[in-house]
Amino acid sequence: MGRVSTLTVLSVLLFAPLALAVERLESQRRATQDPERIAPFGLMLDAGIPEGAGLSVAFRPTRLVRLHLGGTHNGIRGGGRAGLTLLPMRGWLTPAFSLDFGHAQPADERRLERRLADLSQPPVPSLERVGFTYVSALVGLEVSMPSRITFFVRGGLSFLELNGPGMDDLDEPFRQAISPVEEKPWTLRLIRPTAKLGFLLSFG
Repeated sequence: MGRVSTLTVLSVLLFAPLALAVERLESQRRATQDPERIAPFGLMLDAGIPEGAGLSVAFRPTRLVRLHLGGTHNGIRGGGRAGLTLLPMRGWLTPAFSLDFGHAQPADERRLERRLADLSQPPVPSLERVGFTYVSALVGLEVSMPSRITFFVRGGLSFLELNGPGMDDLDEPFRQAISPVEEKPWTLRLIRPTAKLGFLLSFG
């Protein structure tokens, strides 16, 4: 009887860790194959107004919230952007509520002088000298595909603050390319419609 009890104890000690390991692997397999599982990381590519094209890294700490941080370029100047998206529903089609904050730097005097000196390029538009900060509130729809790609379209309103730096530091040969009004710094605040479309590739 003692020998049988000893063998039983040894068997439990030997096979219990193996059973736990198998159960852990099975749980991981089920989580990986779960269609409702949320991949926490992603790369987001989009195009919109006023920021232009954007490339961001996304992080989804919970099923309800997604955060993103990245860079933008509107063909004239680059900028940075951060924001969050709320996803209140589950499923392949869900509404989304987003809030974005971004900033784009104006061109400085040296860059403007180089551009003005290049006679092969068209005249410098006034907006190239303008930087802006914006906060955008958007609502839209997201469509999730089986391949972990999510397409989205959004629309809303943007509050913009445009900043025109003073151009009185330009060298004299280039001063003729700007109007007297543009020599002094100025600020303009306005609200404009905004729209955005793009896709998100999720992983992790």
